[in-house]
Amino acid sequence: MELRGLFALAVAAAFLSTTAVQAQGTKRPQPPPQVCIGSDCVASPTPPSGDALKFHPGFYPYFNYAGGTNMNKFGRDQQLIASLKPNDNVAGIAIAIMWRTIDTGTTGPKYDWSVIDAYLKAVKGVNKRLWVRVQDAYYGRNASVANGSTVVPDWLINKYGAQNVQVDYTHQPDPRGVSAKRYSAAVTNAYVAMYQAMAQRYDSDPNFEGVTLFEETAYAIDTSGNSVTLATPGADYSEKGMFDQLYALMAGVRDGTKGFKTSNVCVAGNYLFIRSDSAANWTAVFTQIQKYRMVLGGADSFIASWVYPSLPSATAQVSGPGTSNHSNPEYRRSIFSDEVYRGWWKGSSDWRGKILFGPDVEITDIGGYITRNMNPIPTLADIWEVRGPKLDRSHYFFFDINWGPSGNYGTPAQQWSTAQYPWVKTAGSTNTTNPYQ
Repeated sequence: MELRGLFALAVAAAFLSTTAVQAQGTKRPQPPPQVCIGSDCVASPTPPSGDALKFHPGFYPYFNYAGGTNMNKFGRDQQLIASLKPNDNVAGIAIAIMWRTIDTGTTGPKYDWSVIDAYLKAVKGVNKRLWVRVQDAYYGRNASVANGSTVVPDWLINKYGAQNVQVDYTHQPDPRGVSAKRYSAAVTNAYVAMYQAMAQRYDSDPNFEGVTLFEETAYAIDTSGNSVTLATPGADYSEKGMFDQLYALMAGVRDGTKGFKTSNVCVAGNYLFIRSDSAANWTAVFTQIQKYRMVLGGADSFIASWVYPSLPSATAQVSGPGTSNHSNPEYRRSIFSDEVYRGWWKGSSDWRGKILFGPDVEITDIGGYITRNMNPIPTLADIWEVRGPKLDRSHYFFFDINWGPSGNYGTPAQQWSTAQYPWVKTAGSTNTTNPYQ
């Protein structure tokens, strides 16, 4: 989705005034001693054993639609899936599906698995695997809680009220998106219940490779009090609530009885909610990812000249995330979680080889608005210089399928049939060393 990168950059700009302060003293959040799903509270479950997890690393093209995948889009997508060939280096397909598409209930949860079933059947037909990301956010002009945008199931809205389970990305008069209120226990409980139902249905299927819990961690929550309604959706935000619910979600999805025992679980990472980025906070998140044998993912992937400023096309970066406290002298532009993952942010250590890694490449990174004026426009090969064995050592490599000439989505060098698919065929392998085995 094109707007996604814009919001990540907006979040980064909002962090500038607080980064130096955070570097001086940040607390390390701890997971809650208990995880509660409704009234059922249990101790944090023991993660599954490493040898029980599926591990089929590789290249996974993404059907990443702004409004999520649905059966109206399946017919066209099925044609692309059917065209995949044996030994083409495509490990599988990834899809993004809206939470509301899965849970259609009005008075309580009511799960519809038809979309996932259709894509899973299609990938099985060509001996590939499926990743499923559930979307709990929508990015678009004039999207706000006050304007009636909905991203959570109707039953949650009917039970708690829209402003109590959803949050705006930016305040009025310029709304830009709505997300599930992830720091709400009611939302987390419902989200965990959906994933546990998914696990019961698909975890034992060898072609179901894994799930990604949400698209990204970036937020620019409206806590301004300037909403056109008196109930500001983000006014109840707290950092503790955010971390408590994130860890409860991770624990619930990996629950030893109801959660995923063999399928992979990816936690998207780029920025944390509202000015919470620090080496300590991200280290705490990575520790939980390692504990539950999960995958670190996340939106936005940058080219080498943005990561290594010594290259000719680089320009000095004097402001932005990490510029006041990073330890990498080659810094130009990166993401908070990437800096900690590589051990480049002061106070962090190198996590490569300790956790599974599966970053995204979005349209914004290869021909979208961020890169549309670059000459030449970056290709998947350019991104792989950073995400591949040279630096990030990615196990899973996700990238948005670019169907063809459309808007500012680049040239044939960025499109599926003329560039993306041919490149994957010759790209070699991703990192095949599993740190959990």
